[in-house]
Amino acid sequence: MIADRIYCTISGIEHVLKNCGDYLLRFKSKAFILYDETGRRIELLPLLRHLKTLESTDLKCYYKLQTGEMRPLRIVAMKKDEKAIEQNKQRMARKVSKKQQKAAQADTIELNEYIIIATSLDYSNEQILELYRARWQIEQVFYRLKSLFGYGEVPSKNADTVKAWFYGKLFLAALCERVLRTLSFSPEDDEAFIVDIVGAELVG
Repeated sequence: MIADRIYCTISGIEHVLKNCGDYLLRFKSKAFILYDETGRRIELLPLLRHLKTLESTDLKCYYKLQTGEMRPLRIVAMKKDEKAIEQNKQRMARKVSKKQQKAAQADTIELNEYIIIATSLDYSNEQILELYRARWQIEQVFYRLKSLFGYGEVPSKNADTVKAWFYGKLFLAALCERVLRTLSFSPEDDEAFIVDIVGAELVG
């Protein structure tokens, strides 16, 4: 399971493990306490501040169940570049100005200078981060569908109408994506172009 920080909870992690799965989740600050193997509480920031731009590290941690049982968890972290850090600060400031959320605490702001992943996978740091980036690309596709093609709310409660509306929007999005990826094409290629689009969608 690869997911954003909203799913990074002990109950969510336990659900995946009980169903014989692995997880790769964006770590949510203050969602739960991390411990070392001796049961001592871990503070992440002091362990990450040494990282240089785009440098990564991993930490063997534990979380604690209500029964007191300790469960292993791996943290993989990488420091963002300056551009990404600045963009994130601006995004947080906009949310505060629009009263969408309270001003973040200083340690939360600093933690956002890193990509922090909680995982059960034994892959390399680079593979873990690459998997998360792939998930983010999917998020970007959904964001474009909602913002550019109006996927926010359906126009009807009728199942057939909604299905027709959805597939029409999806076809339009696929068509636009294909056009953007094609540097140039002649009118003579139009028929083959449309067949290619429809065939790709049906196969997909």
